[in-house]
Amino acid sequence: MDNKIVSSEAKGEITKFETFVFALADVFGGGGLALLSVMYLPFLTNILKINPAWAGAVMMISKAWDAISDPLMGAISDNTRTRIGRRRPYLILGGALLIPIMALLWYPINFESHTLRVVYATIAYLLYATVSTIIGVPYSSLSTEITGDFSLRNRANLLRLAFSLLSTAICTLAPTMLFSRLTNQKIDIWQFYFIIIFGFGSYYSIPNICAGLFCKERVPYVDEKIHFSFKIFLRPIKVKSFRKLIAIYSSQGVALNIVSAVVIYYSLYVVPGINSTIFLGTFLCMQLLLYPFLMKLVDKVPKTKIYRFGLPLTMLGAIIIALFPKEGAPILLYITVAFTALGFAGAQTMSWIIFPDVVDIGELSLKQRLSGSFSGVMTFINKVNLAISIFLVGAVLGATGFIHPTEEVPIPIQPIATQNVIRFLVVLAFVIIMGFAYYVASRFRLTPEISKRVKNLLDIRRERDFTKEESQEVEEILKEFG
Repeated sequence: MDNKIVSSEAKGEITKFETFVFALADVFGGGGLALLSVMYLPFLTNILKINPAWAGAVMMISKAWDAISDPLMGAISDNTRTRIGRRRPYLILGGALLIPIMALLWYPINFESHTLRVVYATIAYLLYATVSTIIGVPYSSLSTEITGDFSLRNRANLLRLAFSLLSTAICTLAPTMLFSRLTNQKIDIWQFYFIIIFGFGSYYSIPNICAGLFCKERVPYVDEKIHFSFKIFLRPIKVKSFRKLIAIYSSQGVALNIVSAVVIYYSLYVVPGINSTIFLGTFLCMQLLLYPFLMKLVDKVPKTKIYRFGLPLTMLGAIIIALFPKEGAPILLYITVAFTALGFAGAQTMSWIIFPDVVDIGELSLKQRLSGSFSGVMTFINKVNLAISIFLVGAVLGATGFIHPTEEVPIPIQPIATQNVIRFLVVLAFVIIMGFAYYVASRFRLTPEISKRVKNLLDIRRERDFTKEESQEVEEILKEFG
C-alpha cells in the first residue's frame, strides 16, 4: 500500500451502551427535519406573514450555501485528526450551537417591511443550515465507521432509524398540536417560541453532545489528507450505486416532505373535518409498528426490494386521499392513510440502511474511504429535498391565490384552485415521484451477499494485494455497482 492505514481509535467491538447513544443522536436527523417540514412554512406564512412563494424561496436560497458547506464539511471531517477521532468533535460543537441558532430561526420578528422579514428569515435559515451540516455530515460518516461488523452495523443503523422515526413522529405531532393551540389562541406567540427553543432545542442538542463524548470510530482508513475541491463533491457521484441511492433517497424525501408540508393546509382548507395530528400520527405510527418486522428482514432480503415492495399500495392510497370528498367521514380517511403508510414504510426506512453498504462499494471503487464526502452529498441532498418540497408547495399556493389568515378570519375559505392544487400535491408526491423511485429501486439489485463480499474484499485489501481471482471478483462487482 502507498499510504499508511490508520487503525481504529477503539479496540474491541461496539457495546450496547455505545450503540444506544449513537442511535439516539438521530433524534435530530429525523425530528429536526420533521419540525421544519411541518411547521416552518406555516410559521413563515401565517406568523411572519411572508408571501408563500417568498417563503419557499427562503429555503431554496440557502441551497447555494449548502452546495459548498456540505461537501466542505465532508472534506474537513475526513481530514480531521484528533485524540477523539475525526467525527466526534463536530457532534459536540454542533450540539452546543443548536439552541442559540434555533432561537434565531424561530424568533417571531414583526418588521413592517416584507423585504426585511424575508432577509431575516433567509439569514437565520442559512445559520441553521450550517449548524445542521456540522452535525449531519460527521454523524452520517460515523454511521459507516462505528463498527466494521456487517450485522452489528445493520443493527446500529436500524436502531438509529427507530429513534429517527420515533423522533419524526414526536416532532410532527407535537408541533402540529402546538400550532393548533397557537392558532386557537390557547397559547401566545412567546409561549410557542420558548417551547420550540428550549423544549425541542434541548431534545436535539443533548443526544448529539453525548454521541460526540461516548461513540468511537472502528473502521481503518488511509492516512492521506484530502485537499478540498468540488471534484471531491463529484467523486462519490461517480459510483453507480450511489447515484441510484441518491435517486431513491431523494424521491422518498421529497414525497414525504411535500405531504408533511401540505397536511396542515389539507386539514384546514380541503377536508376541514379531519385532524392533521391524527392524520400524521396514523401515518407515523404505522412506520414504527413495522420497524421490528423490517429489522428482521435486512440481513436476509435485498434492501432495495424492501424499499419498493409496498409502494403500489401507497400509490393507490394517495389517489383516494387526493379525491376524498370534503364532507367524507374522517375515519375512512384515517384508514386510507394507514394503508398508505403501510406501503411507504420500506421506502422511508431503507435509504440510510443502504448507505453504509454503498460507502463500502465506493471504497472498493475509489480505493479510498471517503465517508465524509459521501455523507456530505447525502446531507446536501436531504436539505435539497426539504427545500424543493417547501418551495414547490409555497410557490403553487402563492400562484393559486392563497388567502392569508387574519385575526378576524383565522381560517379563510381558500379559492377552488388552491384547494385543488393541495389535492394534486398528494398525487405528485406519492404517485408520480414514488413511481419513479419504484422503477429505480427495481434496477438496484444490491443483496446482503454482495454487501458481505464487498466487506470481505476491503478487509483483504487492507492486509495485502488481491490475487488474480479476487481482482476478477472486484471487476465483476464494480461492473454492476461501481
